[in-house]
Amino acid sequence: MQYELHSFSDASLNGYGACSYLRAIGKEGQISCSLVMGKARVTPIKQMTIPRLELTSAVTSVRNADVIKQELEIENLLEYYWTDSQVVLAYISNDAKRFHTFVANRIQRIRQSTSPEKWQHVSSEENPADQASRGLTAAQLKESNWLKGPDFLWKQDLPIKKEMVGEVEETDPELRTGHAYTVQSKEVNPVLERLKKFSDWSRAVKAIARLKRRIKEFKGVQERTNKTTDLEERRDTEVFIIKLVQREAFTEEIQKIRSQKVNSLHKHNRLKKLNAFLDNSDVLRVGGRLSQSALHHHVKHPAILPKESHVSALLIKHYHQRVHHQGRGMTVNELRANGIWILGCGSMVSSHIYHCVKCRRYRKPTNVQQMAELPEERTKTAPPFTYCGVDCFGPFIVKEGRKEVKRYGLLFTCLCSRAVHIETLDDLSTDAFMNALRVLIAI
Repeated sequence: MQYELHSFSDASLNGYGACSYLRAIGKEGQISCSLVMGKARVTPIKQMTIPRLELTSAVTSVRNADVIKQELEIENLLEYYWTDSQVVLAYISNDAKRFHTFVANRIQRIRQSTSPEKWQHVSSEENPADQASRGLTAAQLKESNWLKGPDFLWKQDLPIKKEMVGEVEETDPELRTGHAYTVQSKEVNPVLERLKKFSDWSRAVKAIARLKRRIKEFKGVQERTNKTTDLEERRDTEVFIIKLVQREAFTEEIQKIRSQKVNSLHKHNRLKKLNAFLDNSDVLRVGGRLSQSALHHHVKHPAILPKESHVSALLIKHYHQRVHHQGRGMTVNELRANGIWILGCGSMVSSHIYHCVKCRRYRKPTNVQQMAELPEERTKTAPPFTYCGVDCFGPFIVKEGRKEVKRYGLLFTCLCSRAVHIETLDDLSTDAFMNALRVLIAI
């Protein structure tokens, strides 16, 4: 006795379903076929495309088959899966293209229990799962092939076709969009990588200066010495570091400037606006209109540095400390005065000042004592000067004839209306105050 399990699936906009039939073939060729398990589901409220619903019904068909195989425990059971969707067959057979998550997860579930060779195409008229996806009345169910299966299951030879399954179309909305990227390798300068480990510009310059000295000593250019680096060595090292940063950040621009093709730079390129040029030391500098001035060369034509460089951050930190943590303008001016022009310098300096611990401590607002509640005299409506404050101010030197005398002012302020009245005092005695008070009361 040979047993075969045939699982069908189909879907429509209203529902989807799956049904499985057990086909038994006797030794003398007699055939028996009956419905083993069927399921029908209503489509989700969120509208889905027909290919997605067909794929969901195929997953339901596979799950039904797994349950049947586990419960019947039939050895050498042959499995066949049928669907009327060529799109689903193309999805299951695909190995080259990638799908969106919904489709990819369901294809993975189908392939866990089946293989693409077990899936066959069946016409919609012969597919009994079509009844589950559209629904039937009791009378229609009796006349349909739902209970006994399609007619070809009762024949000796199954209509299994060996035709090739079509490929998934490139315009299929379930395909992930492919992106092609061109990767260009870029050499990393080991000196600049080492500089990223420094947090102080002066220490970095001294370290590179010692390294350059050791290289010269190793080559026999100069004698070995343990003296500290001098000013000339440090200046040469600063120029050396700036050139390294420029070669890494402005490779294309430097090549065009060297070949006198500055006009070929993009119109929005910052170097074109700065009229950049290469000096005798191959340092990229700002052009401008100060060539005839008496300023120092590096002040007239500062060296250009990129905004994203770690060296630029070290220089900003160094000169910000030199101006004793003053504001952005002072730090930028100090950079320019020392021959450094950083692209986007203003925003970079502002960012550094914002994160500077000392600046945050210095610029933090002081704590102010919370004021007490206003007294009743300040809030109660009353005639002017019912409640008032008194204060004296002066002295003022006034001339009476040929002599100079001191005079004072007495200030009355209404606590309710803030009205002000001022009287003159000859001196700070009690009698003078009482006379001024009587004048106020008499008004």
